[in-house]
Amino acid sequence: MSVNVSVYSNANNVTRTILVDFVGDVLAESFDNTNNASIQYYFKFNTSARDMNNHAIPVRVVKTLADLALNHSKHSGGAVPNSNPYTDVNSMIIDYTYDFINGHTVNKFGSGCTAQPAMKFTN
Repeated sequence: MSVNVSVYSNANNVTRTILVDFVGDVLAESFDNTNNASIQYYFKFNTSARDMNNHAIPVRVVKTLADLALNHSKHSGGAVPNSNPYTDVNSMIIDYTYDFINGHTVNKFGSGCTAQPAMKFTN
């Protein structure tokens, strides 16, 4: 199962797409307290769009709703960036999409993250 998020730029008449895959993998090295293998669910964010420096935007893998967009420590978008876990998958997808589109500065909100240029909408 996956979700395609299409982002349209009126100024450039260009659409960019972000693909969110929901992947479940059985990890042999992951055990609970009873030594039973556990299932880990991943949200994989990927786009073929480039950033403003014309570099490929790296794939992001989110393991839980506690993983936040900026260095796994802060939300990147929205009215109040915070370090609380996402409350639902929809909020997580919106925040990561916001971060892909707008990028972020180095150490944004004290997160310790590296800089990420905004998504490029020109050809």
